[in-house]
Amino acid sequence: DEKGLRENAKRLYEAFSWNPGYKEYFAVKATPNPFLMSILKEYGCGSDCSSEAELLLSEAVGITGHDIMFSSNDTPEKEFRYADEIGGIINLDDITHIESVEKALGKIPEVISCRYNPGGVFKISNGIMDNPGDARMTTEQIFDAFRILKSKGAKEFGIHAFLASNTVTNDYYPMLAKVMFELAVKLQKETGAHIKFINLSGGIGIPYKPDQEPNDIRVIGEGVRKVYEEVLVPEGMGDVAI
Repeated sequence: DEKGLRENAKRLYEAFSWNPGYKEYFAVKATPNPFLMSILKEYGCGSDCSSEAELLLSEAVGITGHDIMFSSNDTPEKEFRYADEIGGIINLDDITHIESVEKALGKIPEVISCRYNPGGVFKISNGIMDNPGDARMTTEQIFDAFRILKSKGAKEFGIHAFLASNTVTNDYYPMLAKVMFELAVKLQKETGAHIKFINLSGGIGIPYKPDQEPNDIRVIGEGVRKVYEEVLVPEGMGDVAI
């Protein structure tokens, strides 16, 4: 319902408002509804798009520029071009997409992102959160990708996680954030790339079973803040958006 939607969007924004560059990217394919997207836009949300149709829908409700994150693992060149034309951030699923984007655009965008697979099984305690076996940008590849992209003109970089969505635990996002923040520090040190943002991806789940406790978004936001100050701030990376 609209009241609940607005309340949740407000809570989410407040939980991460400590981060000046914070941006929530709503996955359009989850609910491709322009009315809903327009409401979320009021609370500062952008769009996470994976197709031309989703880009068109975002543009139609006034979401353009860096308020769009475009991620796709099977992408016609015209979709890369359209995402770039409306100013969206292109998020590469695969190191081979560097060549595809350069061919489609005739250049590498100055702001670009890569989707990361940490490898193996991602666990909290004894619970398996995700096994991202199909994600293609491994640790070794993301370092290579950043070096290649930087040599081709990219100036600002993002990292996008490829892990679970809709988890019902307050521990998941701080744990994922630590993995991503530590990677960002290493990438910036070893490649010289300027890390502009880190997209944690996924979504905050809701309890579907009687024995499940709901997430507390404020606890999650505070957990991510603590890890941010522990890992990024001491390295002079306190301006990284999440």
